[in-house]
Amino acid sequence: MMFTQIPAQYKNVDRKRQLVFDGQAYPSVSTILAATKPEADRLALQRWRKRVGYAQAQQISTQACRRGTSLHTAINYFLMGQDLPADVPDNLYWHSIKPVLESVLEVHLLESAVYHAEQGYAGRLDCLGTWQGELCLFDWKTASKPKKLDWITDYCLQITAYTAAVNHLYDVQIERALIAIALEDQAAQIFLLDAADLSHYWQQFLVRLRLWQQQQP
Repeated sequence: MMFTQIPAQYKNVDRKRQLVFDGQAYPSVSTILAATKPEADRLALQRWRKRVGYAQAQQISTQACRRGTSLHTAINYFLMGQDLPADVPDNLYWHSIKPVLESVLEVHLLESAVYHAEQGYAGRLDCLGTWQGELCLFDWKTASKPKKLDWITDYCLQITAYTAAVNHLYDVQIERALIAIALEDQAAQIFLLDAADLSHYWQQFLVRLRLWQQQQP
């Protein structure tokens, strides 16, 4: 099976950044999920910001973003077989996730844009590779403390949407997706989604997608 690395191209539509394929603009999975976040999740986030202070909350979010970007860069260098940036050996998150990367036998797509023309959305996946003899989609995350599955529903919806887009775009049937969450002081958490999990989360994502579509003018 041949996969094509697609660079992400963006345009602003109604002041919202969308991905463009063959002249058609599509909302990103991240945009859809952010705009349709359940009210309970929104309130919980507001309470946290109020509790730690808005300035501190912004600083924490900025640091997390930078941490994730730095780790993604190191991961891409590693998976492409290139020399790592000089600061990587001292990065504890890198040591957390490296064993997972070493289990990826073959890389087919890396930081590639994908889209689902039929459903009308797009995104940029982290990695499509061969893992334990099967095609598997990977998503790399970082966290300051371990997560529970109930806390990462949007992560599951995101990688499920990407998996469905790859299946539709390349006429394949990927039935495994893996979320690896790098932690500062312990091995990365692994959340493996099988075919049944992907089917479950796909139905949930479609509900959020339809809700987003209804919100549009």
